[in-house]
Parts: sequence; C-alpha cells; structure tokens
Amino acid sequence: TWAALDQADVALLLVDAAHGVGADERAILARLPAVARLTLHNKIDATHEAPRATADEIWLSAKTGAGVDLLREKLLAVAGWQAAGEGAFMARARHLDALQRAAAHVAAARGAVSQLELFAEELRLAQAALAVITGEFTADDLLGEIFSKFCIGK
Repeated sequence: TWAALDQADVALLLVDAAHGVGADERAILARLPAVARLTLHNKIDATHEAPRATADEIWLSAKTGAGVDLLREKLLAVAGWQAAGEGAFMARARHLDALQRAAAHVAAARGAVSQLELFAEELRLAQAALAVITGEFTADDLLGEIFSKFCIGK
C-alpha cells in the first residue's frame, strides 16, 4: 500500500522487459514517495537481453536468475552495506555493538538456566539488542513465539 511505501527504504517497480516502462508505470513512479527507487525489467530470458544495471534500473530474469546478483548488490548498497571482499560485508558499527551485546546476554542466559527469572530477563535483553538491527519485536511477540513452539508446565 502507499502508506507502507512511506516507511520503505526502497521501492521496486517490476515491469515486463518486453514492454518496458509505459505511461501507467510512469504514473506509478511519479506517485512514489521520496525513497530510493529501482525499476526491475524482468523476463530478459524471453527478450534475449543481457543482465545489466544503471543507477535506477536493473534488467534480470527471475526465472533463470540472470541479473539477480545485480539486484542483490543494489539492495545491499541501498541498505548501507559495503563490500569487504568476496562473500563478506562490513556491518555498521552500531550493528556490531548490538550483536556483541546480544551475544553477552545469551551467554549470561546460558549460565542462568536454573533461575528462570534471570534466564528470561537475559533473553529479553538479548532480544532488545537485536531489535536495534531488525526492528521492534515486543515482549508479547517473544512470548507468543515461545508458547507457539513449546509446551511449558504439564
């Protein structure tokens, strides 16, 4: 929905590579909020085009996977990731800090398994640290997830 697009980091417009961007697509692009935009020209396997990318357009085939790597690279760049070598990426400093805090709380929880209140609190703190990276996830969400998978207290 348009409201969800206001919260998005990037808007993807998928078009058929055989038809390109027409009047309808231009109207959609004009209506998009001020977020990063990528037009994806799909089905290049049918048009026999090679995968390629410009600043705001990517030609790919979802069917064959051709050009999907270009999309992945562009999305990572929009998200703020920088390539650090083959198969590795540099995370933001605040993400690394959050991961270290979460790991410390998980380690503390392991040591507090026999004291359920402390165990639960350490897991809550680990979850809160990870929420810095992943977004908000409430205690009720965590409890719902736990109770959906385990039967506690028979």
